[in-house]
Amino acid sequence: GRRASQDDGGGMEVKPGYKQTEVGVIPEAWEVVAVRRLVDEGILEKPLDGNHGNIHPKSSDFVDHGIPFVMANNFLNGQVDLLRCKFITKQGAEKLQKGFSIAGDVLLTHKGTVGNTAIVPDLSIEYIMLTPQVTYYRVRDESRLNNQFLRQYFDSQPFQSLFKSLAGGGTRAYLGIVKQLALPIIKPPIDEQRAIAAM
Repeated sequence: GRRASQDDGGGMEVKPGYKQTEVGVIPEAWEVVAVRRLVDEGILEKPLDGNHGNIHPKSSDFVDHGIPFVMANNFLNGQVDLLRCKFITKQGAEKLQKGFSIAGDVLLTHKGTVGNTAIVPDLSIEYIMLTPQVTYYRVRDESRLNNQFLRQYFDSQPFQSLFKSLAGGGTRAYLGIVKQLALPIIKPPIDEQRAIAAM
């Protein structure tokens, strides 16, 4: 007869050497850690969005050239479209408190359109500015976390469905920084991260 497995219903049986996590079945040797722990361990900087409160640039503050001001709808096929976004002056940007994003940051949209990702490309300027719709994830320790791997993980189906269910549906979808700190991040050994990132 059929061997009784520990499977209690609809789930797939997990092969030996693998474990079930809230973001899918992964090899036993891989960790799943909350964003907050990666921050505490100095692997990630604390994720920040561009929530500018009452000093948020108005349409009259936008200029033809300057610092790109990146919104959720400026993401195109996993890239930030830095040509078609709005721009603010350097002076205008320097008045803002946070949301300064630099080359190599992994961007994740968390408001309205949620779950879009990109990596900030090499910039000819010092930084780009984010709106309240976009969070940056900045890797501080590349010997423990690879930004390309992180971005691919954010794009994975299990993460996307978790993120979207936590954010709620429709045009009001939103997942603030506090809740993002609790998100699970799959963390394989760094050489495996790099191999996955290069695929």
